[in-house]
Order: sequence, then structure tokens, then C-alpha cells
Amino acid sequence: MEYLTEDILEKELIKIHPNYVFIRNKIVPNSGILNRPDFRNDELKLIYEFDGYLHYSSPKTILSDYKKYKIYKEMRYLVIRFPYFIQLPISNYPHGFIDKNVMLPAYFCELGIERFKDEIYKDFSFARKDIIKSLNNWINICGNKNLVIPPSLEYIL
Repeated sequence: MEYLTEDILEKELIKIHPNYVFIRNKIVPNSGILNRPDFRNDELKLIYEFDGYLHYSSPKTILSDYKKYKIYKEMRYLVIRFPYFIQLPISNYPHGFIDKNVMLPAYFCELGIERFKDEIYKDFSFARKDIIKSLNNWINICGNKNLVIPPSLEYIL
């Protein structure tokens, strides 16, 4: 199996929720939000989001995520987010920064760094070991840890 992408997530949702149809990239009615969740099911009140690198490198995107999450929560949706460095449990692909074209944490903005820290210590702590292993691998490849991880995250290694 390949590493997780939005298209693969869509295929897996069909397997996970075989009796439900998920709407892809459509505005949530009555939310007042023009941005569209990646996948949603109104009957289950469930939203799945695949978060690519912009969700860590763009302050505008990160702040928009926080706003959307708050509104969807108020509308009683459960929002499940998949960062690009996390894989589905059914995948044989390891968690972490594996793809040769991946954006590494050295390129995250400050808000993205804070989000990343929260995720690897809270939401996705089960993947922390794999993530750290992948970062150390990149340090070996690049020969300079500052090209891989910002000084504010060095303590996680």
C-alpha cells in the first residue's frame, strides 16, 4: 500500500464506512465557511480532513483550520484530521517524513511547529517513535539537522 494521500483516504473511507456516502470538497451548509472539508457525512456528523504541508507552513491556513474546527464542533461534527506524516493503521507504510519530496519541519512556520508538537505528543503519540526515526534518517541524508528540524524542536530527537 502507498503512503496516505487524500485520494487513498477516500478509498479507505468506503471500506471503513461501507453503508455511508461521504461528500468530497463541498461547503457545509449553514456553516458560514467557504472552505470545504475534504470528506463529510451529515448523517454521521463526521468530517475527515487530510492535512498537507500548508497546514504546517502557512499561518493563514492554520488559523483557518482552527476557525473551521471550532465551527464544525459547534455544529456537532466530529472532525478527524490526518497529517501528511501519519498513515492509516491498515498501511504497511511507516509514519513519518518518508517521501523523497516531503516538506520537513525545518520549513514549518511557528504556528505549524506548535501544531506539530501537540500532535506528536497528544493526538498521534503512537507514531512519535516512527516520526523521530524518519527525522533522524533525514538528518543523516542532509548532513545538517537544521535542514530537517528547527532548533525549537531539537529536544524531540
